Amino acid sequence: MSGKITASTAPRMASACQRERPYPSQSFLGLSLVALVFLLSTFSDACEEPPTFEAMELIGKPKTYYEVGERVDYTCRKGFYYVPPLATHTICDQNHTWLPVSDEPCYRKICPFIRYPLHGKTIYANGSNAYGYQLHFVCDEGFYLIGTPILYCKLEGINAVWSSKAPVCEKILCSPPPKIKNGKYTFSDIEVFEYLEAVTYSCDPAPGPDQFSLVGESQLYCSDNAVWSSDAPECKVVKCPFPVLNNGKQISGFAKKFFYNAMVMFQCDEGFYLNGSDTVVCDSNSTWQPPIPTCLKALLPPSTKLPTLSHSVSTPSSTKSPITSVSGPKPTHPTKPPVSNYPGYPNPDEELFNINNLDDWVIALIVIVVIVGVAVICVGLYKCLQSRKKGKAEVRAEYTACQSKSATPAEQTI
Repeated sequence: MSGKITASTAPRMASACQRERPYPSQSFLGLSLVALVFLLSTFSDACEEPPTFEAMELIGKPKTYYEVGERVDYTCRKGFYYVPPLATHTICDQNHTWLPVSDEPCYRKICPFIRYPLHGKTIYANGSNAYGYQLHFVCDEGFYLIGTPILYCKLEGINAVWSSKAPVCEKILCSPPPKIKNGKYTFSDIEVFEYLEAVTYSCDPAPGPDQFSLVGESQLYCSDNAVWSSDAPECKVVKCPFPVLNNGKQISGFAKKFFYNAMVMFQCDEGFYLNGSDTVVCDSNSTWQPPIPTCLKALLPPSTKLPTLSHSVSTPSSTKSPITSVSGPKPTHPTKPPVSNYPGYPNPDEELFNINNLDDWVIALIVIVVIVGVAVICVGLYKCLQSRKKGKAEVRAEYTACQSKSATPAEQTI
């Protein structure tokens, strides 16, 4: 019996020993945790990287962390210079933060002062002539800029200098305008024209029966950048053909000859309508622009046919005029007043309301309203009939009950 007990307990003891023996992975995990705790305790007693600034930079390479009491120093960046007595260093404090420090001791280097140009002005885009800023130049009216309009304050070695030489403002002067054939301009004896000075062109008398027309701007003036305001005009014969409108007439611009910029207006005869513009102008190519319109015959709509008095019925295919069956003298129709053909006036022969002129959606809406109305009426009639039938049935039931109660005892016995 005891031998069996020993045999049964031996494997259990062996397995228990195996469980108590630690695995290699568990040992590695424990060591990692210990190292992590050590690093955290180390970092918790240190400062992170020191702050960065626009005007100054750290001396030396930055480290991952700094111990309490450790000091770092800064120096001014390129384009900046140091002005004492403010400090340019900081220390890792016991609170694991850096003591306050700023880049105020570092100032931007200054470019040489440039006086505004004669007949112009300067604009400092950033408010000063410091390193990295811009300087703009603008000339007064009547003067133009020669040179670069925008300068940059840049660094050249250790000094701040402007990117280029300052521009100058020169007076706007135009050379004489171009001469034209068969024409001339005023002040032709002047060799130099100042800003906004103007000349006027005109054409010479034509040697033939047709006059010269001035095509283009008649007046030019000396404008910005020392150029004239537009191209010079030209003098040439411009003559458009006589305007003729079939089934219409000319109502304005009457002349024997039609030269440049002549304007004509048209109107169609009664029974015709205008297809095109009613006003045309003779252009520089001796053509009417837009083209002369046309007058098209106005077609009367079918509803404008005169009604005929007849008591007889005629088929649609019959082309004969219906004959009145009324004997005696025929009635005479009163003379109708003239009908205005202008748009906006209704034709008295036309119907005031024609269903053919309605849109499809309007017709559909009318049909739906009619159907709904009929349905409502039918439902109302049905309910009325039902209520009447119900009333008759109740009267009948009451009458039967009354007869039953009024029956004699003898009748009930029988």
